[in-house]
Amino acid sequence: MKGIKAEIYLLGIVIIWGSTFAIIKDVLDQIMPFTFLAYRFLLAVLILSVIFWKRIKSIDKIILKKGFLIGIFLFLGYAFQTVGLKYTTATKAGFITGLSVVLVPIISYLFFKEKINRNSIIGVVFAVVGLWFLNYNSSYNFNLGDFLVLLCAVSFAMHIISVGLYTKKMDYVLLVIVQLATVFVLSLLIALFFERPDIHLSYSFNVWWSIILTGVFATALAFYMQNRFQRYSTATKTAIIFSGEPLFSAIFAYLLLGEKVGLIAWIGGFFIIFGMIVSQKEDRR
Repeated sequence: MKGIKAEIYLLGIVIIWGSTFAIIKDVLDQIMPFTFLAYRFLLAVLILSVIFWKRIKSIDKIILKKGFLIGIFLFLGYAFQTVGLKYTTATKAGFITGLSVVLVPIISYLFFKEKINRNSIIGVVFAVVGLWFLNYNSSYNFNLGDFLVLLCAVSFAMHIISVGLYTKKMDYVLLVIVQLATVFVLSLLIALFFERPDIHLSYSFNVWWSIILTGVFATALAFYMQNRFQRYSTATKTAIIFSGEPLFSAIFAYLLLGEKVGLIAWIGGFFIIFGMIVSQKEDRR
């Protein structure tokens, strides 16, 4: 019963993450990407720090070091994704970001010599075919935004791997806080040097509402819930649940932005999702 509840919570997180593509896409013409990230992650860090202020005293050099490393991967993922959304659709960004689930076993094999099974290879093939379908017609050519989001998928894959390596032996709450703080600091530095954010805070209601939604629900709540409840499910089930994010991103992009994709693009998206699911199944021989 505990496992079922945990997986329901994880599915809720995926729905929240799926909605953020459309929410962020809708305000990037009003606020610079790294300025947006700085506000979003500052809000998340403040929320978690207030809730878990007693545990912050336990942060040591090891947690700072590992949390900073994980935070760099998280920062690169969100940086590439947010900037990429300026040049591509929320629907495509969601599908391409989802490739991180397939990339995890590949990167694990190349860098950590973890065994890669037959289903992982099959999953990669389906994902690549799906990506080709997604970019089949002229209106869906692979552009700069798609390439940046692809780099985002690689970064998120590295984040998933690094979280798996360190959260089992350390306080996951403190690691989450350090991760989010790292993303905030790096985003703020880039925003100050290259974007010169509006110090008068004269953004529209939509911008502030988007910062609140993504900061509270898609960052503070989502990362806390993921680390708390993923322990009660298997890695395979969790990955399959997470593979639904691209589908939810397409649904919210249609509902909130009116984005429409053709049948071939939808087929490509489902190929990617199918590749994710296949790659996570155990290889029985």
